[in-house]
Amino acid sequence: MKSMLFYASMEHHSNDLPWRGKYDVEYIEVDDCGRLVIEDLIEKLEKYKGRVKLVAVTGASNVTGYVNPVHKIAEWTHKYGARILVDGSQLIPHVTFDIKPSTSSKHIDFLVFSAHKMYAPFGVGVLIGPKSFFEQGSPDYTGGGTVRAVTHDMVVWNDPPSKEEAGTPNLMGVVALAAAIKNLTSIGMRNVDKHEKALTRQLINGLKKIDCIEMYCTEDKSQERVGIVPFNMKAIYHEQLAEILAGEAGISVRSGCFCAHPYVQRLMKISPEKIHNVIENPQEPKPGMVRVSFGLYNEHQEVEKLLRVLREIAKDRRRYVKLYS
Repeated sequence: MKSMLFYASMEHHSNDLPWRGKYDVEYIEVDDCGRLVIEDLIEKLEKYKGRVKLVAVTGASNVTGYVNPVHKIAEWTHKYGARILVDGSQLIPHVTFDIKPSTSSKHIDFLVFSAHKMYAPFGVGVLIGPKSFFEQGSPDYTGGGTVRAVTHDMVVWNDPPSKEEAGTPNLMGVVALAAAIKNLTSIGMRNVDKHEKALTRQLINGLKKIDCIEMYCTEDKSQERVGIVPFNMKAIYHEQLAEILAGEAGISVRSGCFCAHPYVQRLMKISPEKIHNVIENPQEPKPGMVRVSFGLYNEHQEVEKLLRVLREIAKDRRRYVKLYS
């Protein structure tokens, strides 16, 4: 019988696809607003107690910006003898975060995040976990630097972290990430969070005044979130709206399902029949959204410009659709 792994129905594919086939997997439900259902997690931990080895959950959704109560999740996870992994890619660049001491029931066992979301170059990621865990077994990638001794008959692996870092590391990328973290720390993550939240409120309030805009998961003011706002404009395909914003105003937004297809399909209430139809007919328009993601470099004037351009597009949608068809 395989060990079990839980992760939420809101996960980025990077915290979904790698686990498939390696464990018996259970998805933790989200509600109609896209929020994680903690009660479902607790029920499944109880149902499968003893078999669950890992709960993998996003710190903040890259679709809705929702921040999950990961320390509360950690308490329940540890109560049932499992470990927790937090995908911090969308969380760590925006807010303060504490993995807490290993003696705490709220301790985060594993934390991962990406350099490029923290204003460092592409190609570097971070995995934080207990050294004792990485002392076990063989490394995923083998080669120079991973070994202490080798003969034709045996291999003695190096101590972690060297054991897990085959070949020549991306040294410049690591140095750049360290510099980015230092800069963010000097600015103050609370200041970053405050600034991005103000931009998010400004955008949401402005979008509410445009009748043909449909927003997703923005009504619950009590829900903690980072600076992400997903929406659509009625009668304009999401890819086309992104193209219009870029072409008319040089505004860059993301469109599509944001590498989280099941979550977006749930939020948009897309039926399984429609999903299968799109899969079987690749020429069919694919469902999706437009997403605005804020960073510390954005300004209030930019939000007002985006709102102004969206209002102009909304007034003459037919013309813009024809122009960009």
